[in-house]
Amino acid sequence: MLPPNRSQSPELALEFAKLAPWVFKFSIRGADYGGDASVLDDARVAQFFHYVPRPATILELGSLEGAHTIQLAEHPGVERVVAIEGRAANIRKAELVQNLLCLRGAEFVQANLEETDLTTFGQFDAVFCSGLLYHLPEPWKLIEQLPRVAPALFIWTHYADDLTAKEVRHGLRGKVHVEGGPNEPLSGLSETAFWPTLGSLMKLLTTSGYRTIHVIKNDATHENSPAVTIAATVQE
Repeated sequence: MLPPNRSQSPELALEFAKLAPWVFKFSIRGADYGGDASVLDDARVAQFFHYVPRPATILELGSLEGAHTIQLAEHPGVERVVAIEGRAANIRKAELVQNLLCLRGAEFVQANLEETDLTTFGQFDAVFCSGLLYHLPEPWKLIEQLPRVAPALFIWTHYADDLTAKEVRHGLRGKVHVEGGPNEPLSGLSETAFWPTLGSLMKLLTTSGYRTIHVIKNDATHENSPAVTIAATVQE
């Protein structure tokens, strides 16, 4: 086994530099490349597999540079991960890392999740949706599709607290959040997003067809905004 954090390969460093800036850090042949953020200690992947213990196929929504995708695809028993991402630049980054790691079972697809018909990608055992929902102007359009795509759903998202929820859209109470637009890599593709309250999000999941909803963690004091981790299934 190669020792961690050995010197970077100049050739690989150049390849990563061509696609800069990066958000996530990737370990390739014992050296770190890319950005500063690491998902190695991210509890969300472990939580996903705790509540969805044996998925063979996974649909990942909003894969960014593929940091979570790698962990999902490398998990024992997982045969296929289809990772949907809206920005072509992120797809290029993810595919670079995929090729360097010789990662099999992962497929990166560019699509705008604000308007894509997810059923065109087929059926899956579970949906992994982390860090995406709060970037959508009409999140209900995505959620309402998901029970037709997979019986299990894992979500991590920010939500609006009750004091700031002044808007009602699609029967859901929430707030409008200003996004950075397509040129800001950590924003959604539209200028604004709609954040439902936690209660409205639970209502949306229920009316969309989820019969069992488990709040794994409600982080009401998250440094950026209240956040929640949820596992849901269409079975009771």
